[in-house]
Amino acid sequence: MYKFSALFLVSIFLLTACTQDEVVPKEQEIEDEQIVVTPDGRVTFEIINNMKVPQEKVEKIKEELLTAYDVIQNSIQTSYVPSDKINVYLNEGDLTSLGLASRIELYGVKEDRYPLIHELTHSLLGYGKDFDTSSGYFTQEGFASYLEEKYGENKTYPHKLVKYFMDANKLIPISKLIDSNLDESYFRPVLITEKDFTLRLMSYTHASSFVTYLVDTYGLEKFEQIYNEKDLSKKVADVYGKNMSELENEWIAFLKKDSNNLTYEEKMDMGYFFAISSVIDTIDSKFFSKE
Repeated sequence: MYKFSALFLVSIFLLTACTQDEVVPKEQEIEDEQIVVTPDGRVTFEIINNMKVPQEKVEKIKEELLTAYDVIQNSIQTSYVPSDKINVYLNEGDLTSLGLASRIELYGVKEDRYPLIHELTHSLLGYGKDFDTSSGYFTQEGFASYLEEKYGENKTYPHKLVKYFMDANKLIPISKLIDSNLDESYFRPVLITEKDFTLRLMSYTHASSFVTYLVDTYGLEKFEQIYNEKDLSKKVADVYGKNMSELENEWIAFLKKDSNNLTYEEKMDMGYFFAISSVIDTIDSKFFSKE
C-alpha cells in the first residue's frame, strides 16, 4: 500500500511539473507576441503598442520589419554596428517618426502612412557619429527615402515632385543642402508654421531624388563610399570624378528630359501635395537662391 501511494504521489508530481512547464503565463505570452528576431539572430525587435492596435496589425509590422531588415542589409555596408535590441513604438497622431540606435518611433500607423523602412535604415546603417549631425543629413535622409520609395507602400514620387518645384522656380541648390552651416535650417527647421513643414519636406524630397539619381546612374557601390561621410563635396569628387555642381547639373538635365509631370491621381495619392503647393510661394526666396 505504501509503495503504491508513493508511486501515485510521484506520478502526480511529474504530471504537475510537466503541466507547469507547458503553461505560459499570460504576461509572457503577450510579451512574446510583441517580439520578432531577425533570421540571422543579430537584432531583436520589440513592438511597443502604445496605441493598442489589433494584434493582426502588430504581426503585419513584424513581417515588414523582417522584410525591411533584409532589404537594408543587402543594400550598402557601413562600419556602424546596429544595436542588438531595437524597440519599435507605435504611436497615435501624425508627429514626425524617427529612427535612432535602439529606438524607432512610428506615427501615422492608423492611416498606414508610417515610414518604417526609412527609420529602420537610420537604425541599421547609422547616422553621423552616434546619431549626431556631424556628417550632415543629405546622404542619410536621401538614402532612407530612396529605400522607402522603392520598397515601401507609400509613394512620394521624388523625381516628379522635384520637377514640380523646379517648374515653380523653387529648386533648392544642393550646395545649400550639404553646407554644414545651412543644412539644419533645411532638414531640421523649427516646426512652427506650414512653411517650416513644407521646407523640410522639400529638402527631404530633393535629397531623395538626387540620391536616387546617383544610385540608378552610378550604382550602389559608389554611393556606399559617400554615405554618412563628412566633407561630402570632397568625397563626392574623389568617388565620382566629378564635383557636386557637375552631378547636380546632370540630375537637373535628367529631370527636365526624363521625368514626367505628376498626374492628378499621384497628387492625391501623396496625401499632402495640395497643402504644400499652396505654401511654397510664401517661403523666403533665400532658401532657393544660389550664392
